[in-house]
Amino acid sequence: MLQARKAALPLRPVPEPPYGAAGKLQTKTKDRRKGLKGISLILLLGCFFFGLVVIAQYSSIVTLNYRLYQAETRIKELDEEYRQLEQQAARLSSLSRIETIARTELGMREPESGQLMVVTAGREESSSPGE
Repeated sequence: MLQARKAALPLRPVPEPPYGAAGKLQTKTKDRRKGLKGISLILLLGCFFFGLVVIAQYSSIVTLNYRLYQAETRIKELDEEYRQLEQQAARLSSLSRIETIARTELGMREPESGQLMVVTAGREESSSPGE
């Protein structure tokens, strides 16, 4: 009867347990743990680099805001200097100031009635300019 049973049942090879390099029995859970550790390490490194990128962007924003503040301050200073120069130019080009300098420093005076002559340049009829 035992032989009949053996003949009726197909022969299946018995799987050998997997052994590692150290001769220890390895299971699927250890393989899964190694896979999870690798994935966890990759995710951790990815989060670290993402954090570095975010920090670098915020640092860049702070730097640019500081430079913008400096530029705005410089614009205000230049506007004030421009306003002062416009006032100085208006003061220096006033006719009363120019007349005072002409009379006192340059010794100029108004012409007398006989000293003033009006000269007009009439257009001569010539064929070429310069003749």
